[in-house]
Amino acid sequence: MTEAVLEKIDGGWIADLTEEMVKIPSVTMNETEVCGYYERQLGELGLEVDVREVTPGRPNLYACLRGQGAGPTLMLNGHLDTIPNQTEQPCYRDGDLLYGRGTTDMKGGMAAVLGAARALLESGTTLAGDLWLTAVVGHEEPEAEKDGPKALIADINDGRIAAERIIIVEGDDELWVMSMGSMVFTIMLTPSNGGRHTQYVDFKDNPIRFAGDLVAAVAACQDELDNGDVHPLAGAERIDLGILHAGDYFNRTPVSCRFTGTRRWSPGRSAGEVLEELRQLVAPIADAGGLTAEVTMEHEREPFETPVDDPLVQAVSAAHRDLFDEDPRVIGRRIVGDANLYVHGCGVPTIYYGPSNETAHADIENVSITRVVDSARIYALAAMNFCGVA
Repeated sequence: MTEAVLEKIDGGWIADLTEEMVKIPSVTMNETEVCGYYERQLGELGLEVDVREVTPGRPNLYACLRGQGAGPTLMLNGHLDTIPNQTEQPCYRDGDLLYGRGTTDMKGGMAAVLGAARALLESGTTLAGDLWLTAVVGHEEPEAEKDGPKALIADINDGRIAAERIIIVEGDDELWVMSMGSMVFTIMLTPSNGGRHTQYVDFKDNPIRFAGDLVAAVAACQDELDNGDVHPLAGAERIDLGILHAGDYFNRTPVSCRFTGTRRWSPGRSAGEVLEELRQLVAPIADAGGLTAEVTMEHEREPFETPVDDPLVQAVSAAHRDLFDEDPRVIGRRIVGDANLYVHGCGVPTIYYGPSNETAHADIENVSITRVVDSARIYALAAMNFCGVA
Protein backbone atom coordinates (compact mmCIF):
# COMPACT_ATOMS: atom_id res chain seq x y z
CA MET A 1 0.00 0.00 0.00
CA THR A 2 2.87 2.38 0.77
CA GLU A 3 4.37 1.72 -2.64
CA ALA A 4 0.99 2.30 -4.29
CA VAL A 5 0.72 5.72 -2.64
CA LEU A 6 4.28 6.74 -3.47
CA GLU A 7 3.76 5.75 -7.11
CA LYS A 8 0.93 8.27 -7.28
CA ILE A 9 3.08 11.20 -6.15
CA ASP A 10 3.31 13.14 -9.41
CA GLY A 11 6.41 15.33 -9.29
CA GLY A 12 5.64 17.13 -12.53
CA TRP A 13 2.12 17.98 -11.40
CA ILE A 14 3.38 19.27 -8.05
CA ALA A 15 6.09 21.38 -9.74
CA ASP A 16 3.59 22.96 -12.15
CA LEU A 17 1.15 23.61 -9.33
CA THR A 18 3.82 25.31 -7.23
CA GLU A 19 4.83 27.52 -10.13
CA GLU A 20 1.25 28.54 -10.87
CA MET A 21 0.70 29.47 -7.23
CA VAL A 22 3.91 31.50 -7.08
CA LYS A 23 2.85 33.45 -10.16
CA ILE A 24 -0.19 34.68 -8.24
CA PRO A 25 0.77 37.64 -6.02
CA SER A 26 -0.65 37.12 -2.53
CA VAL A 27 0.77 39.70 -0.15
CA THR A 28 -1.01 39.65 3.20
CA MET A 29 -4.44 41.32 3.01
CA ASN A 30 -4.54 40.63 -0.75
CA GLU A 31 -4.92 36.85 -0.83
CA THR A 32 -8.24 36.60 -2.70
CA GLU A 33 -6.88 35.33 -6.02
CA VAL A 34 -4.58 32.68 -4.59
CA CYS A 35 -7.33 31.48 -2.26
CA GLY A 36 -9.62 31.05 -5.25
CA TYR A 37 -6.94 29.08 -7.08
CA TYR A 38 -6.26 26.80 -4.10
CA GLU A 39 -9.98 26.26 -3.56
CA ARG A 40 -10.33 25.12 -7.18
CA GLN A 41 -7.43 22.69 -6.79
CA LEU A 42 -9.04 21.14 -3.72
CA GLY A 43 -12.32 20.89 -5.59
CA GLU A 44 -10.67 19.19 -8.58
CA LEU A 45 -9.45 16.49 -6.20
CA GLY A 46 -13.08 15.82 -5.43
CA LEU A 47 -13.00 17.38 -1.99
CA GLU A 48 -15.74 19.51 -0.46
CA VAL A 49 -14.22 22.85 0.52
CA ASP A 50 -15.36 24.89 3.51
CA VAL A 51 -14.66 28.51 2.52
CA ARG A 52 -14.37 30.28 5.86
CA GLU A 53 -14.32 34.03 5.27
CA VAL A 54 -11.96 35.77 7.70
CA THR A 55 -12.61 39.23 6.27
CA PRO A 56 -14.46 39.97 3.01
CA GLY A 57 -12.61 38.28 0.15
CA ARG A 58 -10.03 36.69 2.43
CA PRO A 59 -11.03 33.14 3.35
CA ASN A 60 -9.39 30.28 5.17
CA LEU A 61 -9.92 27.04 3.25
CA TYR A 62 -10.72 23.71 4.91
CA ALA A 63 -11.11 20.29 3.26
CA CYS A 64 -11.14 16.78 4.70
CA LEU A 65 -10.19 13.31 3.50
CA ARG A 66 -12.65 11.36 5.62
CA GLY A 67 -11.39 8.26 7.34
CA GLN A 68 -13.42 5.36 8.67
CA GLY A 69 -13.57 6.89 12.12
CA ALA A 70 -11.28 4.39 13.78
CA GLY A 71 -8.12 6.49 13.98
CA PRO A 72 -6.83 9.86 15.17
CA THR A 73 -7.28 13.07 13.18
CA LEU A 74 -4.33 14.85 11.58
CA MET A 75 -4.23 18.35 10.10
CA LEU A 76 -1.82 19.59 7.43
CA ASN A 77 -1.68 23.37 7.67
CA GLY A 78 -0.02 26.33 6.05
CA HIS A 79 -0.52 29.92 4.91
CA LEU A 80 -1.14 31.26 1.41
CA ASP A 81 0.00 34.85 1.94
CA THR A 82 3.53 36.16 1.40
CA ILE A 83 5.59 39.18 2.34
CA PRO A 84 5.85 41.87 -0.36
CA ASN A 85 7.99 41.16 -3.41
CA GLN A 86 10.33 44.09 -2.69
CA THR A 87 12.82 43.20 -5.44
CA GLU A 88 10.13 42.38 -8.04
CA GLN A 89 11.68 38.93 -8.30
CA PRO A 90 10.17 37.04 -11.26
CA CYS A 91 8.99 33.44 -11.10
CA TYR A 92 11.11 31.05 -13.18
CA ARG A 93 12.77 27.65 -13.05
CA ASP A 94 16.48 26.94 -13.25
CA GLY A 95 17.13 23.22 -13.13
CA ASP A 96 15.76 21.86 -9.87
CA LEU A 97 15.17 25.30 -8.37
CA LEU A 98 11.99 27.34 -8.68
CA TYR A 99 12.51 31.04 -8.02
CA GLY A 100 9.98 33.67 -6.92
CA ARG A 101 8.34 35.24 -3.89
CA GLY A 102 6.56 32.57 -1.91
CA THR A 103 8.40 29.56 -3.32
CA THR A 104 9.85 28.51 0.01
CA ASP A 105 7.51 30.53 2.26
CA MET A 106 5.37 28.65 1.71
CA LYS A 107 3.66 27.77 -1.53
CA GLY A 108 6.02 24.84 -2.10
CA GLY A 109 4.75 23.23 1.09
CA MET A 110 1.13 24.02 0.22
CA ALA A 111 1.55 22.38 -3.20
CA ALA A 112 3.09 19.34 -1.48
CA VAL A 113 -0.08 19.02 0.65
CA LEU A 114 -2.18 18.78 -2.50
CA GLY A 115 0.27 16.27 -3.99
CA ALA A 116 0.00 14.06 -0.91
CA ALA A 117 -3.81 14.22 -0.87
CA ARG A 118 -3.97 13.45 -4.60
CA ALA A 119 -1.77 10.36 -4.14
CA LEU A 120 -3.86 9.06 -1.25
CA LEU A 121 -7.06 9.53 -3.25
CA GLU A 122 -5.81 8.11 -6.55
CA SER A 123 -4.24 5.07 -4.87
CA GLY A 124 -7.58 4.24 -3.28
CA THR A 125 -6.13 4.50 0.22
CA THR A 126 -8.68 4.97 2.99
CA LEU A 127 -7.32 6.26 6.25
CA ALA A 128 -8.65 5.13 9.59
CA GLY A 129 -8.72 8.71 10.91
CA ASP A 130 -9.57 11.97 9.16
CA LEU A 131 -6.95 14.06 7.35
CA TRP A 132 -7.73 17.78 7.27
CA LEU A 133 -6.10 20.10 4.72
CA THR A 134 -6.19 23.73 5.86
CA ALA A 135 -4.90 26.93 4.27
CA VAL A 136 -4.94 30.22 6.16
CA VAL A 137 -4.54 33.87 5.29
CA GLY A 138 -3.08 36.65 7.40
CA HIS A 139 0.13 35.00 8.56
CA GLU A 140 2.89 37.32 7.39
CA GLU A 141 2.28 41.05 7.71
CA PRO A 142 1.56 42.56 11.17
CA GLU A 143 -1.45 44.51 9.90
CA ALA A 144 -3.42 41.24 9.66
CA GLU A 145 -2.78 40.51 13.35
CA LYS A 146 -2.69 36.77 12.54
CA ASP A 147 -6.40 36.84 11.74
CA GLY A 148 -6.30 33.64 9.64
CA PRO A 149 -4.52 31.45 12.23
CA LYS A 150 -6.71 32.90 14.99
CA ALA A 151 -9.83 32.07 12.98
CA LEU A 152 -8.59 28.51 12.54
CA ILE A 153 -8.08 28.24 16.30
CA ALA A 154 -11.63 29.44 16.89
CA ASP A 155 -12.93 26.91 14.36
CA ILE A 156 -11.12 24.04 16.08
CA ASN A 157 -12.43 25.15 19.46
CA ASP A 158 -15.98 25.45 18.07
CA GLY A 159 -15.84 22.05 16.36
CA ARG A 160 -16.11 23.36 12.81
CA ILE A 161 -12.89 21.49 12.01
CA ALA A 162 -10.90 18.96 14.01
CA ALA A 163 -7.31 18.06 14.79
CA GLU A 164 -5.56 15.90 17.34
CA ARG A 165 -2.20 16.85 15.86
CA ILE A 166 -1.03 19.50 13.36
CA ILE A 167 1.86 19.51 10.89
CA ILE A 168 2.70 22.99 9.63
CA VAL A 169 4.19 22.39 6.19
CA GLU A 170 7.14 24.77 6.33
CA GLY A 171 10.69 24.65 7.59
CA ASP A 172 13.43 22.40 6.37
CA ASP A 173 13.17 18.63 5.86
CA GLU A 174 13.69 18.04 9.57
CA LEU A 175 11.51 17.84 12.66
CA TRP A 176 11.08 21.31 14.14
CA VAL A 177 9.43 20.45 17.45
CA MET A 178 9.89 23.54 19.63
CA SER A 179 10.07 27.30 19.50
CA MET A 180 10.92 29.74 22.22
CA GLY A 181 8.44 32.30 23.42
CA SER A 182 8.81 35.79 22.03
CA MET A 183 7.75 39.34 22.80
CA VAL A 184 8.47 42.81 21.51
CA PHE A 185 9.16 44.99 24.55
CA THR A 186 9.32 48.75 24.95
CA ILE A 187 11.05 50.51 27.82
CA MET A 188 10.31 54.19 28.34
CA LEU A 189 12.43 56.26 30.75
CA THR A 190 10.98 59.71 31.46
CA PRO A 191 12.50 62.49 33.63
CA SER A 192 10.16 64.41 35.91
CA ASN A 193 11.31 67.87 34.81
CA GLY A 194 11.26 67.48 31.02
CA GLY A 195 14.01 68.65 28.67
CA ARG A 196 16.55 71.27 29.76
CA HIS A 197 19.58 72.97 28.27
CA THR A 198 22.52 70.61 28.71
CA GLN A 199 24.67 73.46 30.13
CA TYR A 200 22.47 73.49 33.23
CA VAL A 201 22.49 69.74 33.84
CA ASP A 202 25.50 67.78 35.06
CA PHE A 203 26.07 64.88 32.73
CA LYS A 204 25.78 62.50 35.65
CA ASP A 205 22.11 63.62 35.82
CA ASN A 206 21.45 63.50 32.07
CA PRO A 207 18.87 60.81 31.21
CA ILE A 208 21.07 59.68 28.33
CA ARG A 209 23.70 58.60 30.85
CA PHE A 210 21.12 56.25 32.39
CA ALA A 211 20.15 55.05 28.94
CA GLY A 212 23.76 53.92 28.64
CA ASP A 213 23.48 52.13 31.98
CA LEU A 214 20.42 50.30 30.69
CA VAL A 215 22.23 49.17 27.54
CA ALA A 216 25.02 47.81 29.74
CA ALA A 217 22.46 46.04 31.93
CA VAL A 218 20.93 44.40 28.86
CA ALA A 219 24.39 43.20 27.80
CA ALA A 220 25.01 41.78 31.28
CA CYS A 221 21.61 40.07 31.17
CA GLN A 222 22.54 38.34 27.93
CA ASP A 223 25.80 37.16 29.47
CA GLU A 224 23.80 35.59 32.30
CA LEU A 225 21.46 33.91 29.83
CA ASP A 226 24.40 32.53 27.84
CA ASN A 227 25.85 31.02 31.00
CA GLY A 228 22.55 29.81 32.45
CA ASP A 229 20.23 26.98 31.48
CA VAL A 230 20.58 26.50 27.72
CA HIS A 231 17.86 24.65 25.83
CA PRO A 232 19.35 21.58 24.11
CA LEU A 233 17.54 22.30 20.83
CA ALA A 234 17.36 26.10 20.60
CA GLY A 235 20.28 27.31 22.71
CA ALA A 236 20.34 30.24 25.10
CA GLU A 237 17.47 32.63 25.65
CA ARG A 238 17.93 36.05 24.06
CA ILE A 239 17.40 39.70 24.86
CA ASP A 240 18.04 42.10 21.98
CA LEU A 241 17.65 45.83 21.38
CA GLY A 242 16.65 47.07 17.95
CA ILE A 243 15.67 50.70 18.55
CA LEU A 244 17.06 53.29 20.95
CA HIS A 245 15.63 56.79 20.67
CA ALA A 246 16.52 59.69 22.96
CA GLY A 247 16.53 63.44 22.54
CA ASP A 248 15.25 65.96 20.04
CA TYR A 249 18.00 68.62 20.01
CA PHE A 250 21.79 68.61 20.30
CA ASN A 251 22.06 70.72 23.47
CA ARG A 252 18.86 69.73 25.24
CA THR A 253 18.35 66.78 27.55
CA PRO A 254 15.82 64.26 26.27
CA VAL A 255 12.24 64.35 27.47
CA SER A 256 12.24 60.56 27.24
CA CYS A 257 14.43 57.61 26.29
CA ARG A 258 12.72 54.76 24.44
CA PHE A 259 14.14 51.30 23.89
CA THR A 260 12.45 48.65 21.75
CA GLY A 261 13.71 45.10 21.45
CA THR A 262 12.85 41.43 21.55
CA ARG A 263 12.98 38.88 24.32
CA ARG A 264 12.89 35.13 23.67
CA TRP A 265 12.51 32.52 26.39
CA SER A 266 12.41 28.75 26.79
CA PRO A 267 9.45 26.45 27.45
CA GLY A 268 8.47 26.29 31.10
CA ARG A 269 8.40 30.06 31.49
CA SER A 270 5.70 32.61 30.66
CA ALA A 271 5.47 36.04 29.06
CA GLY A 272 4.29 37.55 32.34
CA GLU A 273 7.27 36.14 34.19
CA VAL A 274 9.72 37.46 31.61
CA LEU A 275 8.05 40.90 31.55
CA GLU A 276 8.40 41.15 35.33
CA GLU A 277 12.12 40.28 35.00
CA LEU A 278 12.49 43.17 32.54
CA ARG A 279 10.82 45.53 34.98
CA GLN A 280 13.17 44.39 37.73
CA LEU A 281 16.12 44.99 35.39
CA VAL A 282 15.01 48.57 34.68
CA ALA A 283 13.84 49.62 38.16
CA PRO A 284 17.19 50.34 39.89
CA ILE A 285 18.48 52.31 36.88
CA ALA A 286 15.33 54.41 36.78
CA ASP A 287 15.52 55.00 40.54
CA ALA A 288 19.16 56.10 40.31
CA GLY A 289 18.30 58.69 37.66
CA GLY A 290 15.05 59.88 39.22
CA LEU A 291 13.23 58.61 36.13
CA THR A 292 9.80 57.14 35.66
CA ALA A 293 10.02 53.72 34.00
CA GLU A 294 7.32 52.05 31.91
CA VAL A 295 7.93 48.56 30.49
CA THR A 296 5.33 47.11 28.12
CA MET A 297 5.11 44.18 25.73
CA GLU A 298 3.23 43.34 22.53
CA HIS A 299 3.09 40.49 20.00
CA GLU A 300 3.88 38.10 22.84
CA ARG A 301 3.71 34.39 22.14
CA GLU A 302 4.33 31.61 24.60
CA PRO A 303 6.87 28.87 23.79
CA PHE A 304 5.89 25.38 22.71
CA GLU A 305 7.63 22.01 22.69
CA THR A 306 6.24 18.74 21.36
CA PRO A 307 8.07 15.75 22.92
CA VAL A 308 10.11 13.53 20.64
CA ASP A 309 8.10 10.50 21.79
CA ASP A 310 4.81 12.11 20.71
CA PRO A 311 2.89 9.88 18.23
CA LEU A 312 3.05 12.55 15.52
CA VAL A 313 6.80 13.00 15.88
CA GLN A 314 7.18 9.23 15.67
CA ALA A 315 4.90 9.03 12.61
CA VAL A 316 6.83 11.67 10.68
CA SER A 317 10.17 10.19 11.79
CA ALA A 318 9.13 6.78 10.46
CA ALA A 319 8.06 8.35 7.15
CA HIS A 320 11.41 10.14 6.87
CA ARG A 321 13.29 6.91 7.59
CA ASP A 322 11.28 5.01 5.01
CA LEU A 323 12.06 7.61 2.36
CA PHE A 324 15.66 8.55 3.17
CA ASP A 325 16.92 5.55 5.16
CA GLU A 326 18.03 7.76 8.04
CA ASP A 327 16.53 9.46 11.07
CA PRO A 328 15.46 13.08 10.61
CA ARG A 329 17.25 15.79 12.51
CA VAL A 330 15.21 17.08 15.47
CA ILE A 331 15.54 20.83 16.00
CA GLY A 332 14.19 23.77 17.96
CA ARG A 333 14.36 27.44 17.10
CA ARG A 334 14.20 30.79 18.81
CA ILE A 335 11.90 32.15 16.11
CA VAL A 336 8.16 31.78 16.61
CA GLY A 337 5.40 30.83 14.21
CA ASP A 338 1.82 29.67 14.10
CA ALA A 339 2.63 26.56 16.14
CA ASN A 340 3.02 28.79 19.20
CA LEU A 341 -0.51 30.03 18.57
CA TYR A 342 -2.08 26.63 17.87
CA VAL A 343 -0.56 24.85 20.86
CA HIS A 344 -1.73 27.51 23.31
CA GLY A 345 -4.89 28.59 21.48
CA CYS A 346 -6.53 25.21 21.05
CA GLY A 347 -4.26 22.77 22.87
CA VAL A 348 -3.24 20.77 19.79
CA PRO A 349 0.36 19.48 19.74
CA THR A 350 2.05 20.82 16.61
CA ILE A 351 5.30 20.37 14.69
CA TYR A 352 6.84 21.71 11.50
CA TYR A 353 8.20 19.72 8.56
CA GLY A 354 8.67 21.31 5.15
CA PRO A 355 10.61 21.41 1.93
CA SER A 356 12.66 24.51 2.66
CA ASN A 357 13.28 27.49 4.89
CA GLU A 358 16.72 28.78 3.94
CA THR A 359 15.56 31.61 1.64
CA ALA A 360 12.36 32.63 3.44
CA HIS A 361 11.96 36.44 3.31
CA ALA A 362 15.19 36.73 1.28
CA ASP A 363 15.53 39.09 -1.68
CA ILE A 364 16.02 36.04 -3.90
CA GLU A 365 13.67 33.29 -2.75
CA ASN A 366 13.73 29.77 -4.19
CA VAL A 367 12.79 26.19 -3.44
CA SER A 368 14.04 22.82 -4.64
CA ILE A 369 11.36 20.98 -6.61
CA THR A 370 12.90 17.69 -5.49
CA ARG A 371 12.44 18.67 -1.86
CA VAL A 372 8.84 19.80 -2.48
CA VAL A 373 8.04 16.42 -4.04
CA ASP A 374 9.80 14.59 -1.22
CA SER A 375 7.72 16.55 1.28
CA ALA A 376 4.54 15.38 -0.46
CA ARG A 377 5.76 11.82 0.01
CA ILE A 378 6.47 12.47 3.70
CA TYR A 379 3.02 13.98 4.30
CA ALA A 380 1.27 11.03 2.66
CA LEU A 381 3.30 8.45 4.60
CA ALA A 382 2.99 10.40 7.87
CA ALA A 383 -0.79 10.53 7.46
CA MET A 384 -0.88 6.76 6.95
CA ASN A 385 1.35 6.23 9.98
CA PHE A 386 -0.54 8.58 12.29
CA CYS A 387 -4.15 8.18 11.17
CA GLY A 388 -3.80 4.50 10.36
CA VAL A 389 -5.02 2.76 7.22
CA ALA A 390 -8.46 1.16 7.06
